[in-house]
Amino acid sequence: SIRLKIVVSVYRLGMHMVEVMYVSWRDVIDLCYKIAIDVANSGYEPNAIVAILRGGVVPALVLSDILGVEEFYAIRIKHWGIAKEVYTIPLVEQLPQRKLQGVKVLLVDEVADTGKTLVKAVEELKKLGALEVKTAVLHLKSSSIVIPDYYAVKLDKWVWIFYPWSLAETLFSLAYRELGNKANREDVIAVIEQLVETLDVEHYRREVIEMALKFYAKKQFK
Repeated sequence: SIRLKIVVSVYRLGMHMVEVMYVSWRDVIDLCYKIAIDVANSGYEPNAIVAILRGGVVPALVLSDILGVEEFYAIRIKHWGIAKEVYTIPLVEQLPQRKLQGVKVLLVDEVADTGKTLVKAVEELKKLGALEVKTAVLHLKSSSIVIPDYYAVKLDKWVWIFYPWSLAETLFSLAYRELGNKANREDVIAVIEQLVETLDVEHYRREVIEMALKFYAKKQFK
């Protein structure tokens, strides 16, 4: 059996308490293994895997490897912006570059938060002719309007999930949420290092984050 570790850290951001769940690379692999086993046991044999960009790409790659599915496509639907900006209607920005007529699809994302992205993605894939679409996510939140066909962990309350492939984005989002968009560089790095220690973040390198800060400060936190 696969053991799944769920550790939620409570972190104070200004006057507010934010619950953050850090997911390590090892955790990600274990979560993907659980989903792969569930898919196999269900008897569903997808002809293609479609990842929802960007968060679904890593889980989708792992699942495609374990399930032996070579056809791999991506769909980009924007629902969440930087620092939890929310779009009322999910925006479709990219579709798979082929028709999916008669194809059985496994649609993969990292999390079902509101569930609206999954709903929209399924609609678009069926328009492309998919015979059947089943959905898989690592984490299912109670706030989701849909229950995916496969999920590794169900969360009973809303938490900020910190995935290892979004290291810079998550650290900067949390830091600027506390300090405001006009915070100086030194304060941002100080808050980030406090976060890294509190959440026991793996593979943190200060020089890499300092480099990334140049891009995030310029593009996203004006």
